[in-house]
Amino acid sequence: MTGGLEKTLGGRRHSLLLAAVTEFIATAEPVGSNQIVSHHHLGIKSAMVRNMMSELEDAGFLSQPHTSAGRVPTDKAFRYYVDHLAGAARIGFEDRSQIELHYSGRGRDIAMLMRDTPKLLSILTGQAAMVMAPRIESVELERVNFVRIREREVLAVFVATSGAVQNRLVATDRDHAQGELDRMAGYLNESLGGRTLDEAREWIEAQLLLERARYDRFMHDALVLGEAIAGYPEAIEVYVDGSVQALEQPEFSDPGKVRELLRALDDKTALLELLERSIKEQSVMVSIGSENPRLSGFAVVAAPYVGGSRPLGSLAIVGPVRMDYERVIPLVQYTARALSKILEH
Repeated sequence: MTGGLEKTLGGRRHSLLLAAVTEFIATAEPVGSNQIVSHHHLGIKSAMVRNMMSELEDAGFLSQPHTSAGRVPTDKAFRYYVDHLAGAARIGFEDRSQIELHYSGRGRDIAMLMRDTPKLLSILTGQAAMVMAPRIESVELERVNFVRIREREVLAVFVATSGAVQNRLVATDRDHAQGELDRMAGYLNESLGGRTLDEAREWIEAQLLLERARYDRFMHDALVLGEAIAGYPEAIEVYVDGSVQALEQPEFSDPGKVRELLRALDDKTALLELLERSIKEQSVMVSIGSENPRLSGFAVVAAPYVGGSRPLGSLAIVGPVRMDYERVIPLVQYTARALSKILEH
């Protein structure tokens, strides 16, 4: 922040701004001074509240849609509000219980977990939710299998410790009996077990450069088959749910806003950048309105989930800037931790 008021926004102005944001989140209506005095014990009269709200408007924290109306928090006010929530917001007992109940007794079927998690988040928040499936490049390899389909055609299968499977049909230079393919898989599994797909690719590329790989036909063919899987990562899968629930928010009574939301959820490019960023930084990411020009008018709360110590993917809530951050941020964090716990075992 810059400027005297922004640097020293404390005491009554700090409390007043947080109160104004809280009221707006609850009502979706412009906030007036009498409303603040009635609902929040700030120890100041309505006239002084009006004066301070005018100062906050001059500083860019509030705006007044109409002269006779109350004031509305700006993106800057919501950022101030979120920054002052950092570390203080706690998940409620009911939300925690619902999340724990949802994941209790569940197996590690990745596809089902990915489908059900955004549904859970959407039901709990009434907002749109999305989950980026585990990136196959980041999960640990359990084993590779090779299956002879027909002459000079092999199905190469990558099985992750998380249960995820990636397979690819590979055309080979020469025909291989199933027994030979089994030995090739055994050779690779001795060295690749416990590595990620990225690490497996690096190892295979290094081995192919060795002198031995040039004359050892068995080793060379095994490495080429392994490279067929490791060298071509699958496209990122994203699961989305709750767009209908999100449309019940007052902000989406405007058809233009509805189109913008549906476009963002359909295109996913800007949203994926935020999810990737939360994975890279291993922290909760909160994007508010104009902070991301491609998502202006929306807020996104994203948190990464892991498998053991490895980052796997990310999940997020997408909604209007007038989001209940005090509830949503810890809820998203807790859900990410619960999902991580499932994938750890």
